[in-house]
Amino acid sequence: MMNNSISPRLLPLEGSYNLRDMGGYPAADGRTVRHGMLYRSGIMSMLTEADEAHLGTLGIATVCDLRQGSERRKEPTRWCEPAGVLYWSRDYEETSGVMSELMRDHVVNGARMREIMIDLYCEIPIDHGPSYRFLFERLLGGHLPLLFNCSAGKDRTGVAAALILGALGVERDVIYEDYLLTNVLADHNVLIDRFGDQIRQFREAGDVVAPLMAADVDYLNAMFDTLDRDHGGFDGYLAAIGVDAAAKARLRDLLLI
Repeated sequence: MMNNSISPRLLPLEGSYNLRDMGGYPAADGRTVRHGMLYRSGIMSMLTEADEAHLGTLGIATVCDLRQGSERRKEPTRWCEPAGVLYWSRDYEETSGVMSELMRDHVVNGARMREIMIDLYCEIPIDHGPSYRFLFERLLGGHLPLLFNCSAGKDRTGVAAALILGALGVERDVIYEDYLLTNVLADHNVLIDRFGDQIRQFREAGDVVAPLMAADVDYLNAMFDTLDRDHGGFDGYLAAIGVDAAAKARLRDLLLI
């Protein structure tokens, strides 16, 4: 759950997890990201009926669920169909970003878990490239507002948010600011409880759990370094998933004021 007194980005919801508005960030050409157009979130299975009714009033046109099928079945998103929202997901075998999978192998200490997380962020752009391509297709098609989510709302979702904000011309330090809000706004104990024994057994091993649950600048740096090394840079990766210079200009017209 989240404390709505902490950040004006949070929606007035009782059962949300890391669900927030990405508007208000300074972007290209002195413009600003529009409020009420982009939302990022973790699981939405804890939403109350009142929460779901509120989300239904926001005019959200698209929800892109970045989770694996098993995650979606365990923590389903129920509010989209009654609200008439297009709900999109993708079945895939890759496990990058799936927290329960990260804990299947014995992790001896926090340092090793941190290494695993850094490696994970090198894999996410490739493993989830098809999902990010579809997300940008919906944005470019004007199917807005748009919400995207995963389980914790920080890894697969964090990379997606960084890609979108970067495409909008948001500076890197502001992208980090948005990414690191997870550390302030998300109650990780709630998520650990819902993920079951595979993760809950590590609750006492705080040095192992902390790197798993954290948003860490070094994680996002690893992702950016991978784009530089393997994809000709940030813009090269965007172009590979269908976001060229013309597409970026359209995104900015749609999402900036």
